[in-house]
Amino acid sequence: MKNNHEPNSRPSPPWSGAFFSAKYLSLRALAIGILFALVHLAGLREYTTFITGTTGNAEISWRLSAFYGMTYLTLYMGCVVVAPILILTAILLSIWERSHKEKGQAKA
Repeated sequence: MKNNHEPNSRPSPPWSGAFFSAKYLSLRALAIGILFALVHLAGLREYTTFITGTTGNAEISWRLSAFYGMTYLTLYMGCVVVAPILILTAILLSIWERSHKEKGQAKA
């Protein structure tokens, strides 16, 4: 029978972390930022004009223009709203874990 307390022999990938740990939250915020940077560099910002009823490029269909625009807007909102919340949560979580670790060592 396998002991559940034995360490895993495989190293974990660098993008993984315990669920809702500071590393997990930080990596998700970084991923949102990188994805936003990629779509911004790809020029998808011009397709956000679908909001006003126009297409960003006359050579592509309305649906594709709306898809590109929604992709850009979703990642923009993720970068402006969600990523800072994830970073602040990661900072507060790491401070909280350190303070509880120090309190636990002080009691011992």
